[in-house]
Amino acid sequence: MKKLVMILMVCCMPMMMMAQSAKYCMTYSDYKVNKWNLVDNLVGGRSAQMPRIKMDETDFKVKSGDKEADRILKKEAFAITFGKQLYVNCRNLRYNDVILDTQNYVQAYPYAGNKLLIAVYHINDGAFLLGLGADVASVFTPLGPSIGLQSVSTALWLGRDKLNSHRCYLIDADADEKGRYAVTRINDEFMEKLLANDAHLLNRYKAVSKKSERQSASNVLAILTEKGLVSAN
Repeated sequence: MKKLVMILMVCCMPMMMMAQSAKYCMTYSDYKVNKWNLVDNLVGGRSAQMPRIKMDETDFKVKSGDKEADRILKKEAFAITFGKQLYVNCRNLRYNDVILDTQNYVQAYPYAGNKLLIAVYHINDGAFLLGLGADVASVFTPLGPSIGLQSVSTALWLGRDKLNSHRCYLIDADADEKGRYAVTRINDEFMEKLLANDAHLLNRYKAVSKKSERQSASNVLAILTEKGLVSAN
């Protein structure tokens, strides 16, 4: 498949402002107390390149232009944010002691009570590029809060309607002694328990007959947003 790579430069803000807009935290505990660090400080002046985020078909990677900083962001950091966009590193996440379908970054949404909801591509479902355009497989974009990512044709933030092949997981506990986080799959059992006292939303959820569509991030996020538990883009 021929790949189209596009570089989207933001000219309305100084480069330093764009670089400093990217922040990271090292643990879920740091996230809960809003302890963020500037990626620019992690680079420590070793690179003049502004931090960038890359979308590779199913997930996201962050590039700072510095080898040591990139190692930390890839292997040790827990989450990255800029503007309203939030991404969580799946490298140390486990569902029933099994790694998820990606070990890179995925879109994340604050969930009521300092929890985090993540949307992870489900590898057994349909083609990720359907709806995005088959030629758009890899995109680099400088991080900056002025970028309207969802409105850009090669968006690095997927709207809810583009998450049909994703599944939702909840992060609601700190890491174990090995630094691994046990995540909860948001499935039928979870939703039925959550909506036990909300017949309207439960019926809406169950009205989607096909299981894969019912449990898709697109459907789950719509229900959780109306419930007031997440604020989804």
